[in-house]
Amino acid sequence: MNEIQKQPAETMETTAPAQPVPFLRRQSGALYAAGAALLVAALAVFFVFYKSSRDDEQSMRLLGAAQSLKQFEELYARYPKSSAAPAALLAMAASRYAAGDFDAAAALYVEFAGKFPKHPMAPAAELGQAMCSEGRGEADKALMQFNSFILTHPDHFLHPQALFGKARCLQISGKPAEARIVYENFIAGHPESKWRAQAEASLQALERQMRANPGKG
Repeated sequence: MNEIQKQPAETMETTAPAQPVPFLRRQSGALYAAGAALLVAALAVFFVFYKSSRDDEQSMRLLGAAQSLKQFEELYARYPKSSAAPAALLAMAASRYAAGDFDAAAALYVEFAGKFPKHPMAPAAELGQAMCSEGRGEADKALMQFNSFILTHPDHFLHPQALFGKARCLQISGKPAEARIVYENFIAGHPESKWRAQAEASLQALERQMRANPGKG
């Protein structure tokens, strides 16, 4: 297999990206932000758990250069037991999710849970499964999964994304008033959060829809 080559594209950040990475470019709004957050989790947390070895040094270099689904897949196939493997697998799932292939993404998140159940990035894979259920239109199932994440991981940095997912599912299920409460509580309780702007934008969109469809929820 040819060595993964670095391509001239946007550099992946260890915080929410200012610009979309290539395979998330088609996403927008709340779903883009959620998908990007999972990808960022995969790439950022990796460096905390990097262990020095010949394979790990090589996989770390390739992970830093990877910018496409194919490159992440090649990395994962070449170094399945390296410390870069969990990040590559999570990035593969986030890429499939961003492309709208929710079945493939869910399968990868399940694979992550099976292979790396104790890994610090396991909660990101758990949230990914909920997002895939939502993407498939399984609002009730997704709502249960989001609620489970909210209760189990109250201090996780992706906790806000689970809250917003819950709100979206409530809205889809015809309960916009309950969805509005989720956004309002987050905004009131987290005035300095980097996710505040997303919550405010989602709340404004929800309220516009409620005004356009009075009497529903």
